[in-house]
Amino acid sequence: MVDDLQDDPSTDPGQELPASGGSAAPAWAVSLVLHVSVLLALAFVALDPPLPQLERLILTQDPFENPVVVEALDVVVTDERTEQVGADSDHGAEMAEAVAPEISDVVMTSVETVTDQEVDLFVQPLDLMPTAKTLNEAIVIKGAVSGVGTTGASGAVDRLAAEINGYLEQRSRKTVVFWLFDQSVSLAAQREEIASRLERVFDELGVSHGGAKSKQLLNMVVGYGKGVNPMTEEPTSDCQQVVDAIRSIKIDESGIENTFTAIGSAAQEGWRFRRATPRQNVLIVVFTDEVGNDEEKADQATSYCQQLGIPVYVVGVPSPFGQRRVKMKFVEPDPNYDQSEQWAVVEQGPETLYPEVLKIRSGKFQNEAIDSGFGPFSLSKLTAATGGIYFAVHPNRNASGRVTDRDVAAMSSQIRYFFDPEVMQAYRPDYLTKNEIDSLLSKNRAKKALVGVAAKSEVKPMELPTLTFPRKNDGDLVRLLGLAQRDAAILLNQIEPIYTSLQQGLVDRPKIEEKRWQAGYDLAMGRILAMKVRTYAYNSMLGQAKAGMKFQNEKSDTWELVPANDVSGVDSRTQKMAAQAKEFLERVVADHPGTPWALIAEEELENPIGYRWEERHTGVNNPSMKAGNNNNNNNPSAPQDDKKKMLAPPKPRRNLKNV
Repeated sequence: MVDDLQDDPSTDPGQELPASGGSAAPAWAVSLVLHVSVLLALAFVALDPPLPQLERLILTQDPFENPVVVEALDVVVTDERTEQVGADSDHGAEMAEAVAPEISDVVMTSVETVTDQEVDLFVQPLDLMPTAKTLNEAIVIKGAVSGVGTTGASGAVDRLAAEINGYLEQRSRKTVVFWLFDQSVSLAAQREEIASRLERVFDELGVSHGGAKSKQLLNMVVGYGKGVNPMTEEPTSDCQQVVDAIRSIKIDESGIENTFTAIGSAAQEGWRFRRATPRQNVLIVVFTDEVGNDEEKADQATSYCQQLGIPVYVVGVPSPFGQRRVKMKFVEPDPNYDQSEQWAVVEQGPETLYPEVLKIRSGKFQNEAIDSGFGPFSLSKLTAATGGIYFAVHPNRNASGRVTDRDVAAMSSQIRYFFDPEVMQAYRPDYLTKNEIDSLLSKNRAKKALVGVAAKSEVKPMELPTLTFPRKNDGDLVRLLGLAQRDAAILLNQIEPIYTSLQQGLVDRPKIEEKRWQAGYDLAMGRILAMKVRTYAYNSMLGQAKAGMKFQNEKSDTWELVPANDVSGVDSRTQKMAAQAKEFLERVVADHPGTPWALIAEEELENPIGYRWEERHTGVNNPSMKAGNNNNNNNPSAPQDDKKKMLAPPKPRRNLKNV
């Protein structure tokens, strides 16, 4: 830990050196000393800029117009994984356990502390807070823990309480927590839940009702939407005031969530506490259910918090795998509005800076979102870089198998499958700057090819490929077969450049060491090969039919293509590609079990790769029956019931673009 540096009043840059042997120092020596002293003084000025004189939090201004510049800190992060306590809780028993006076068996990893910077960084408490009476000096920075799965916001609050307790226990300094809440209507119920849970948490921490630590913890509540709105004028130790402030947050009807502006503004205010004498710990905790509308400020906010040594914790949502947008089940909390179930489209992704998932609109996952295992890239990168934690909250996280629409909780995203957070930690995205990621991509052709094809792949096979071909006569059948072949040719023109790019990157595939990139490349190659084979097989079967086929049953009048694994009817090159596709997909399943890549690969393997012809009777050549109403009243007149006329008008519906 870096000790606070104090100015030495005895140091005078203009003081002459004592004479040696009673003789005056040479002029060059005096000049040298003076210049060195000036340089040293300037260095201390650079490292210790004056504390801004902020009377109160002015959060409506843009903190990035004139940011305070300080020396950057080298944040040391360990990949050591520790146990998770309270992260999956939705009931609260874990909180009491987390702060109980028991010896923890957590393995603590030593990290190298920063010794040459004036601005000190208080590294984070352990994932599982050690609660022994005497703490080991070795501590761990949790920046490596980028995503913690939880079923409810209350579980995340319990975990946050353990984090805060670590600050209160490990340092004698006061700790200032900025509680940031997005003011969207979709988070209204969660805000009330959090307010209720904090009442108990503050009591558990001993900071309420004049507890032993009541003066050590200061809290400031901030709401944000289109603007940033402080709900308390100054950080306060009055816990009831904090709870009341959260409950007083009003809904922002604009639908805009300037998340990173709010974080930067809170960090700006936190600056004065970080530079005060004595210095104080500052934490920022953000509650949100979307990425935010000001992602262009994400890097600035991250850098700002890093430099000030302010960790950021985010209680957010899981990002859908390889997608930016996902449906959310919206149930209006305001009784003045229509409270029937609706589905809104919200931005909760992507989980990576660049797309890494080849988009192929085929199979059962073409229109279904699955869990990525991580939060949105911008927010997750911010928490990882500052030593915080991203809590991916979803009520259905513990679901076994596919989550149906009925089972999706209100105000939750329509994610069909979830994955074990412990397994997914090995597939953490690269939380690096754009320049750093670009550098990594330039060094490996397989990675570069994957990102390239994923970015431009909106490969759209026949939405419903023509599989049924009625034969009214030979000419009409040939016409239908020709139209289907044209569609297949268009699709092949989309497939070929994607396949070529991935094929060119194959030479660097053995050099990939990261599991995430291995799974991503192999899945993309397996799927594009399978799609290419299916299209070739489809076209081949169409050509076979055009050459002439005879019905075996005299009553048959329709040819139907049925998916099959038999590709014996295609050329040897296509058969070889089919074997290669199977090899890539089976490797994904074997090497990456329990991940999104394996789930998609398994479905791809179950999907037949070829076709076969079957004949059947549809009556296509029979005269159609004329529709009759059979005295049925299909257009009943409007009801004339007077009671129905007296019903109240329907309640208005909220604009789902603003949720």
